[in-house]
Amino acid sequence: MNCAFTIQFSWTLAALLLSLVLVESQRTSFPNRRDCEVVDLVFILDRSWSLRSPANFQKELDFVSQVVSVLDFENSRVSVITFSDDADLNIRFSDYYTLADFQRAVRALPWVGGNTYTHKAIELMMTEENQRSRDRAGITSIGVIVTDGGSTDPYRLEDVVRQVHDKRIEMYAIGVGDEVNQKELEMLASSYDHVYLLKNVNALSQIQDKLAARFCRGTPAPSTQAQNKESCVNKPANLVLFLDDSLPIQQYHQDLSLVTDLVTRLSRSIGRSHKFKLLPNWFQGSVLTFGNVQDFLKGVSRTNVPQRWSSTGNILEVDLKPGFLNIAVVIGANSMKRLNQSLDRDAPLTYILGVGQSFRRDLIENIVPSSKRLIVQTLGQSVETVKELSLDLCSGCSNMDIYFLLDTSNSIGPEQFARECKLAADLMKSMQLPNGHSPITTIDYSDSPELHRYADSPQFIATIPSHKWRGGNTMTHSALEMVMAASERNSNDKRQVAILMSDGASTSPDRTEKMAAKIHNSQLEMFVVGIGENVNLEELKVIASSPSHLYMEDSITPTHLSEAICNGATDNNIPESNQDCREEFDIVFVLDSSWSLRTEKNFRKEIHFVTELGDNLQLDFKRVSVSVITYADQAKEYNFRSKNEFSSAVLNLPWLGGNTYTDRALSIVLENVESRANSVQSTVERPLVVLVITDGGSTSPFVLEKVVARLKRFKFVKLFAIGVGVSINIKELGLIASDPSDSHLFMVDDLEVNNKILKSLLKSQICRDTQFLSLISPPKLFSCPADVDLVFVLDSSSSLGVVENPDFYFLKEIAFVIDVIKLGNIDFRQSRVSVITYSDVIRLHQYRSETDLVSNIIHLPFLGGNTCTDIALDLMLDELNYFKSVSNGRKAAIGVILTDGLSTRPESTSSSARRIHDVGYRIVAIGVGARVNINAITDMASLPKNENVFLLDALNWRTSFLSSLHNGC
Repeated sequence: MNCAFTIQFSWTLAALLLSLVLVESQRTSFPNRRDCEVVDLVFILDRSWSLRSPANFQKELDFVSQVVSVLDFENSRVSVITFSDDADLNIRFSDYYTLADFQRAVRALPWVGGNTYTHKAIELMMTEENQRSRDRAGITSIGVIVTDGGSTDPYRLEDVVRQVHDKRIEMYAIGVGDEVNQKELEMLASSYDHVYLLKNVNALSQIQDKLAARFCRGTPAPSTQAQNKESCVNKPANLVLFLDDSLPIQQYHQDLSLVTDLVTRLSRSIGRSHKFKLLPNWFQGSVLTFGNVQDFLKGVSRTNVPQRWSSTGNILEVDLKPGFLNIAVVIGANSMKRLNQSLDRDAPLTYILGVGQSFRRDLIENIVPSSKRLIVQTLGQSVETVKELSLDLCSGCSNMDIYFLLDTSNSIGPEQFARECKLAADLMKSMQLPNGHSPITTIDYSDSPELHRYADSPQFIATIPSHKWRGGNTMTHSALEMVMAASERNSNDKRQVAILMSDGASTSPDRTEKMAAKIHNSQLEMFVVGIGENVNLEELKVIASSPSHLYMEDSITPTHLSEAICNGATDNNIPESNQDCREEFDIVFVLDSSWSLRTEKNFRKEIHFVTELGDNLQLDFKRVSVSVITYADQAKEYNFRSKNEFSSAVLNLPWLGGNTYTDRALSIVLENVESRANSVQSTVERPLVVLVITDGGSTSPFVLEKVVARLKRFKFVKLFAIGVGVSINIKELGLIASDPSDSHLFMVDDLEVNNKILKSLLKSQICRDTQFLSLISPPKLFSCPADVDLVFVLDSSSSLGVVENPDFYFLKEIAFVIDVIKLGNIDFRQSRVSVITYSDVIRLHQYRSETDLVSNIIHLPFLGGNTCTDIALDLMLDELNYFKSVSNGRKAAIGVILTDGLSTRPESTSSSARRIHDVGYRIVAIGVGARVNINAITDMASLPKNENVFLLDALNWRTSFLSSLHNGC
């Protein structure tokens, strides 16, 4: 909770904010820059496609800017090389001689994209090194390489690295991500302790102090320092100083000297990682920032008490943050009265320090507990006060009750739930809570919440991995209700902190929103971690206590999350919510108009909701069909040709009244779908979204079940079920909704409320569904089964991922395989099918039935990395040989490769393809992506080329190789 307060004085205020925040850019823990070693430092930065985005490259640049901040730029030199397909010497040693100029230049470097030709960057470093060694003989040369993948040409890299080590250049190698080649990093680095492996680019901040410590020899890195009893976690704090105009000038300066002593002692106690700022005053509007405590104290000593100025309007707003040590330092009775009158009672104020003889506890007794109201009237009391504050500043996470809310629903799945449990365990390890800490509570939730309590951190860490995924719907509101009740039972002086891990796909979003609002008005502080690929940001933003309490799993480490909880916000790197639907789709709104609605007013709520959702989806009426079906005893369909017609006519649809024959409404949809499927006018079937809104059970549930079963046979149809009211038949909604049901089933108490989360969930799920469905071809089957064995090879490398959605083209490949199996009528009783996915990693998947293939292939992960097509083709040959031996050569075995043709080793790829041709197997090569190398595709395909080379986006199913699978019909 962020609380702002405004304080008005009659004629004088000096406001001072002391932010005791650990700021990465300040390297005050190191000696003076002139005490650091003079070095020549070159950074070698990966700018290839595997970084995925310019934002990740920018984090590399920020890392460089932070590390060099400790250097003495008058004597040391820094250069920067970036690399992908080529390497560029972006900044030479002689380009910049001031830190500010260098930092400005490095942050402006562009992200290029491309492959990872590391050897070119090392060769460029050696060229620069040869020039440097002539000009700056005797000065230590250090290289730091940051990369997130293996080199595209490791053999040439190995040769050039030998030259680096022969030159005795000290090399650090930093690997970022899951695809790092550790052996290659160890080859690059001068020794094993010069290698760092990080989860992602956000973790670069964890090692910048270690590198900076290397340049200042004799100063160990903070992470390796022995922590003594006097060490401090540096928990962030806000210190606000209120000076009273009513005091005599002599008393004013005496009290101010106590403040000076207090701040001086406090800064010594907690270390030197903080900044000082004088807030805008009401008559000048200026901001003064001090880089160290000495300058700050000089600024305080120069503060004069004006005799004539008076304030008008609001003169001070301070953001007091949960989790911070918020301290109000008060001088004079007038300041105490104003503080008491103006401060929000919910403001997370931790301490009030009354300075001087005029302090009165009774004036502020309702703001904080008596134990948090301290008097500083002598130097001795200043010493004792600093000791007490230092304990709080250094206590980190000790003073809190912790609750974990773990999503175990179908939309999360067992693998992601296991990641939730691991993150929770790693977080508790990172927090290092002292013995005797309060019990830890977990709430696992899906259809219902389950509460577990653990006596301490060791028991929690040992037990949490054994939690089981349960599946079911996502009843987030029930978990929030349970954690709020548990927090209220534990109500005490401790912080109440909950960490929710979820994808945000709540089944009952309006109840989730209501419970989140109640929690925000309670003592409970909500941190939220988004889990998985398809996170609904709107819901998670609503649940989190503030934007600084929301984090994404793929951009947060346990250490960073621990710092955020214990010491205040860290960089949370929240992506922008992009839910624009790219694909065209038809939509049918099926609206309950029966007596179970009770009143026509409730029917009108459905109508208004539909029009608002239509606006959000930005439907193009010129290209797609939009219709509404209302039903009770009978069902009637209304079609609309324009947005204006839809917006106006829908509002005037009549309420029917009668029984709830949902099956009759969906029968109209089924009739239209079957008519479209049998049409030969079009070879492409647009996705169809069917949105059913109802508040009760169907009058003919058995007939409904049969109609829905027939509808679900058409893979281009997606059914959404929205239950409205308090008497919802959730079993029937689950029957209507497409799989996975918890992503297509939602419940709300009342459609009249805002339902912001529901609209966001619907839009994002519709966009995901239609994007996949638009890739799938019409359900036209061959009349006889194909007697053929197939080996599919699917490119899953980073070169496919240079689009907004990294796995967009990979998803097209998967849809193609499904089409071949279904449209080609592959009979698994006679045929065998294997699928190979490849990048740096090669994976083989064998399927025993159509159901096995379709249900599992859609979950294959997009790998990313280099394009090792040659190794994938070698595995294809092995699999084709296996199929031939099993069938004794009685049936055809065909290899089908889908790729953009941008192989990491093109010559080896060509050789691997020739080996398959020489044996006599057929290879069908299909180009995928926006930058297909058609020559490479043609080289891999068998003769005749015109029958075995295709581009996926231009593939005509009627003339494709599918027909050749059925020559025996």
